[in-house]
Amino acid sequence: MHSVKMVCSGDEKKCPQCQSQETQRRGVRRGKERFFCRSCTTWFAITRVQPKISAKKLTLFHLSGLSFRALGASQQIDPATAYRKVRKELEQLPACIDVTRQYCQKFSGILLVDGKYIQVKRYERKIPVLYGVDYTTHDIPHFTLAAAESYLVCKKFFASLKLTNYTLQAVVSDDNVNIYTAAQYVFPGVVVQLCHVHFLRNMRALLDCARVPIHQEFFSALCDILVAKRSKEDFEKQAMKLMKTFSLDPVCQGIVIELARKQPLLQGYLHHKGTPTTTNLIESLNSHLEARVKPLKGFESFRHAEGWLNAYFLKRRTTKFTDCSGKFSRLNGKTPLSQSQKPGIDAPTFFY
Repeated sequence: MHSVKMVCSGDEKKCPQCQSQETQRRGVRRGKERFFCRSCTTWFAITRVQPKISAKKLTLFHLSGLSFRALGASQQIDPATAYRKVRKELEQLPACIDVTRQYCQKFSGILLVDGKYIQVKRYERKIPVLYGVDYTTHDIPHFTLAAAESYLVCKKFFASLKLTNYTLQAVVSDDNVNIYTAAQYVFPGVVVQLCHVHFLRNMRALLDCARVPIHQEFFSALCDILVAKRSKEDFEKQAMKLMKTFSLDPVCQGIVIELARKQPLLQGYLHHKGTPTTTNLIESLNSHLEARVKPLKGFESFRHAEGWLNAYFLKRRTTKFTDCSGKFSRLNGKTPLSQSQKPGIDAPTFFY
């Protein structure tokens, strides 16, 4: 009986001794497939040679949601090796805000801002990544990862954004007072627009629409007020009508009072043309980010999370749109960075 070792990169299972095809697989030992030749009774093993994968490719796989353990298993390398190669690639990338400062100019000045919470080891709770999306270009000029979504963090975010010469005209966000008060401090005179969807969601939580019919009726009427952009006079007229119609319900009355109190923030669009009334654009990006982060089951460290997020946003900025619709269908086939870049400057690529 003979024993032969061979290296194979394909699916060839011929006997290396007699070239017979009558071979039978007999398991795996120490990572090598073992075969038995029925013709000449030779045993032989095949070592599968995996083509080497570049660190850039590993990084792209990691950005798509593959953990280092999954990367190691798919490429037959040690997870620590995958981590080391990817980390080196992440560290070589420029900061997202530096790319904005160096290459960008043509922004609309309408910025949708939100915080997405992610899991980082050594932090008991998820921590926020605060980022903004320019409404017209869909580009992402800046982000910051912090331990909390505090006023100071938001203030630092907008102060850094200002250093890029981004001219903020209007900020659209949920009802997070830290975001829009920080924006107003750094950019005096900026228009604030609260997301109507978030406002309605918060108000619905105060109602019992499932068991109180009048609450369902009230909420439907409240939605009618916010479903379209209205003049200041029409808005106030509809709110007064709502107040009279549901004057006997204290919960409904309280919501109408809140509606009147937040009216200037809910109608920011009156002071800057083209300002949207929802954060739907950034919410769709949040969903995409969540789909990529979830399989990772948390980041190894704050530094790892920050590096991954920087690469993720750079990847988004240099990836062509494919599914924009309506007035933004013109963006299909173009990248966000190409829409905001300075004239005469080629937009950089980082992953290809």
